[in-house]
Amino acid sequence: AEETGIRRSLDYEIDGIVFKVNEIPVRDSLGYTGHHPRWAIAYKFESPEGVTVVKAIDVQIGRTGRVTPVARVEPVMVGGTVISNVTLHNQDYIDMLDLAIGDTVAVSRRGDVIPAIERVIEKNEEGNLCYSIPKTCPACGTQLEKKGAHHFCVNPDCPAQLKGRLYFFAGKGQMDIENLGPETLDLLFELGKVRRPEDIYTFRYDELIGLPGFGERKVALIKAGVEKSKAQPFSVVLPSLGIPEVGQKVTELLIHAGIGSIDELLSIAARGDKERLTSIPGIGDKIAEEIISALNSPDLQLTIQRLKEAGLSFAVKKEDIQSTLDQSLAGTVWCVTGSFEHFKPRSLAMEEVKKRGGKVVSDVTSNTTHLLVGENPGSKLERARELGTKIVTEEEFCALLGL
Repeated sequence: AEETGIRRSLDYEIDGIVFKVNEIPVRDSLGYTGHHPRWAIAYKFESPEGVTVVKAIDVQIGRTGRVTPVARVEPVMVGGTVISNVTLHNQDYIDMLDLAIGDTVAVSRRGDVIPAIERVIEKNEEGNLCYSIPKTCPACGTQLEKKGAHHFCVNPDCPAQLKGRLYFFAGKGQMDIENLGPETLDLLFELGKVRRPEDIYTFRYDELIGLPGFGERKVALIKAGVEKSKAQPFSVVLPSLGIPEVGQKVTELLIHAGIGSIDELLSIAARGDKERLTSIPGIGDKIAEEIISALNSPDLQLTIQRLKEAGLSFAVKKEDIQSTLDQSLAGTVWCVTGSFEHFKPRSLAMEEVKKRGGKVVSDVTSNTTHLLVGENPGSKLERARELGTKIVTEEEFCALLGL
């Protein structure tokens, strides 16, 4: 209560508090899931609400086959943002709300970020009953299966799943293939040219020249982006494969534990050697089982083999090992603003920070120790000056890294 009471007195915005276990041995014992530590939990403040009407409910199929219902609502302003789409999570959540198309509902932005339907205020007059997720996949017609709280399309060749895997593989935070965004991937998919990640590296992009919006210059940029992505290190390639539970954090755990190649991982999976994985602090039984199951999939093994043939890195290089051992920025917290000559996109600069043990945040707060400033900086610069955050130029940053 004392912590939440001082929220308004702070000179910066917060949407909650994170509680963490202090004892390092306990943290090591609790470990991690695929995307967060078990020894920390977020408490989110209550958010302002708005009132709107549910116009329709659609279902989306993710890259893993998971079904996510989404409510399309009459646009409403909540906390300074217009909300028109709200995720409904699963059938249990819908049943709890007793939600139907046409209902008048209260919506919020949980944590001042995520749109959510909190409750039904008034039932619809059309007589629509509580919404039920379809029995078959809207993308491929396969019978949906319920696993735990969620429904799944179990067809690995479902078009929606194939597209989702392409978006994920090529997107920012993964292989980050420049000039190959969702719209271009959609076109390539519909043309039947690119259906799996390995197809990105074998398609002859000159075939696009002459199609609407595809001149020689644009095609050249796409080809350059694809070629550049081949230089991504193993620490980026591995999580880009979309293996369940294997995100950046688990990838780091594997590499630091001496598992530095895909061949080593495939060998562990072939032997069913769960103990080799669970012996790594932060990797439990569930994560180990998911990794082994996925790596024993013939489809994934074929994708890995073809990506190898395309020239992608599937082993940690000596220089990458050196960079992971350099922890010169440990204990620092960095933010970035503006554009840079040597770091395009600027996220590459923040990757250098993370390699050296530093933490990267999206906004300047009192905890931010350094702000990297490039050309045409935004409001973060003024904020950093107010808080006394250390301002670092690109030249100073390169010198700090020894580049």
